[in-house]
Amino acid sequence: MNLAINIRKEEGQGNLPPWYRLTTQQRHREMTRYAQAHQGYALTLNLRPEFADLLRDQEKPMRIIGKRMNAELNRLDLRQLPVLMVLEATRPEGRLHLHGVYLAGGIPKQRIQEAMRRAVGYIPGRSGSRQFQAKLLYAADGWNNYIVKDRGWTRKLLSLSDDEQNWWVSHRMTQIVCKDYEDTRLGRKAAANNNGPRVTAL
Repeated sequence: MNLAINIRKEEGQGNLPPWYRLTTQQRHREMTRYAQAHQGYALTLNLRPEFADLLRDQEKPMRIIGKRMNAELNRLDLRQLPVLMVLEATRPEGRLHLHGVYLAGGIPKQRIQEAMRRAVGYIPGRSGSRQFQAKLLYAADGWNNYIVKDRGWTRKLLSLSDDEQNWWVSHRMTQIVCKDYEDTRLGRKAAANNNGPRVTAL
């Protein structure tokens, strides 16, 4: 990937706030940008209807998804897979599904697909062939904006206490992006100029 490298001190790149001071939304944007810079994938994952119905009655639906996702990734020895997911409800019908990003790191797509489909309820047949969709990420900020566009609607529909209840991020994703961000902030590496200032207000 041909990414322009530019520290952009005039835009505040040289004065980035520490990772711990970023909002949750800013951290997620950094994760999406990191995924683009490292040949990551934009992900859409449809839920089995019965599993989606189960989630509607849960106070913290993404906690359930996270536990199931970890279990299935561990089962296939993919526990180190960097993943970010957000739960979204379509308008107006409220069909639940997931969007996100992941870094394959050389792992065959078929293995990742198997784990993720099982985690959210395997859909057989023709519908199942469209359950998992992943394409190389090429516009990080655009994708990030797209996957959060209905967070308020989803929060209201599911009676979630706050927007953070919509998200699940694997430990590995947080670990590698935090390190990369701090390396950039402390001048240990140049920032990849994907599509905009490194930290932006949401």
